[in-house]
Amino acid sequence: MKTSKTPPLDPLAPRPISPEVAALPKADLHLHQEWSPRLDRVLARREGRAAYDWHGWAGQLMAQVPPGMPRLERLSKIFPAPIEADAEPENFIARLEDMLEEGAADGAVLVELRFGGATALQRPDFMALFHEAERRVRQRHPGLCATAVYILLTHDEPERLERVVTACLQAARDGLSGIDFLYAPYDAEAEWRPLYRLAVRAVDAGLGVTAHAGEFSTANIAAALRVPGLTRLGHAVYAAHDPRLLEAIASSGVTVECSLSCNVVLGSVSSYEDHPIWRFVEAGVSVALGTDNPVQFCTTIGREYALAHALGFTLDELLTLTRNAVSASFLPTERKRALLATLDEPPRAQPKG
Repeated sequence: MKTSKTPPLDPLAPRPISPEVAALPKADLHLHQEWSPRLDRVLARREGRAAYDWHGWAGQLMAQVPPGMPRLERLSKIFPAPIEADAEPENFIARLEDMLEEGAADGAVLVELRFGGATALQRPDFMALFHEAERRVRQRHPGLCATAVYILLTHDEPERLERVVTACLQAARDGLSGIDFLYAPYDAEAEWRPLYRLAVRAVDAGLGVTAHAGEFSTANIAAALRVPGLTRLGHAVYAAHDPRLLEAIASSGVTVECSLSCNVVLGSVSSYEDHPIWRFVEAGVSVALGTDNPVQFCTTIGREYALAHALGFTLDELLTLTRNAVSASFLPTERKRALLATLDEPPRAQPKG
């Protein structure tokens, strides 16, 4: 087991990013849209005012709310930007552009955005606006690839869930790349049989499949691994508590989407040093990094790579995390192959003078 090279890491402090880590190509494989926090940030810049203080909010969350589900339930309680503002197409594009620009500025070559609720798929122009945001950022960062994934809240009432599933299948023709299962109860065993049927429909439509599992308990990990077409798990932290589950994940070949700061701030683990990311790697599990809710958790993908570096990952091992993410991504095959090829290219010499 590798140990941290540094004293205990502060969950909310800015993390210096060395030039070597900054230069690495990165991937953010688990990024939620945070529509209101992100739009508030965009509008605040536009209006010349301060955005909502998420650093203060996160500090209070950790100090005052018990870890686990109580903290998770606080995530969607504050909406600094109104839903009416998000209805404006240019605002919608601007917040997606902000997300992609933030990742690309940190060296990300792949950013996967996760959408859900009433703020995205109900828009008939959803994927067109997503592609426009990607186009704008690629003008400044031509090496960036972006994908869109939709979160299925499988505990929704059946008629609403069916409407969302149907919309996802239709959006697949316009470039939606995958679905993510999120269910209730989240920290106890849920009913998965209907989800298996939904997964078959998604795979038949060409969509990739991932699922949140194991963030606050060992519940649902084994059930998630039986989802048809599943290639990734979000978090899976508690699998490290059960050798059988850890072996099952390793044997399955799925990639675990690790979100270090999210897991510490919400209390899945008590500290970065206690995070099981090394146990996953040493068990033969493919691991990738993600920021989850970066505005609310005060992080970026560059910071997540810097944290992994502080936990003992070498530069080559960090690059392996990027390769893992691209390989497990829901990019079209040719685009994925081309992106992987760029990761194998030797670094270009920097011009002198």
